[in-house]
Amino acid sequence: MTGASEPLAGYARAIMGGAGAERIVGREDKQDSWREADCEVTLRERVYRFDNGVAIRRSIEVDDYPSELVCAESWITYEVLELGGSPGIEPMRKSFDNGCREAFWLRYHADLSI
Repeated sequence: MTGASEPLAGYARAIMGGAGAERIVGREDKQDSWREADCEVTLRERVYRFDNGVAIRRSIEVDDYPSELVCAESWITYEVLELGGSPGIEPMRKSFDNGCREAFWLRYHADLSI
């Protein structure tokens, strides 16, 4: 992370209801679903707008394919859409292949805030 940049993890923590959540001033939701092979796939996207003009999209793609895994496969992505008044956000995009990896990343960066 460069010197003046803000951490994406801090914004993600706010999105998940942690420190900084009060800085979210707007949300826009979009959902789509389709059939793929033998399962139904659902994509949920939410764009979060912060009081400094930053806009971040959190996307979650899941399917209804039966899984016995403790952390079922899903695709979760955080993507910076607008920097607003931020000097920069690092990284600009972060993806996970299940909710457990996302939760670990948030815990690992628990000390970061916006």
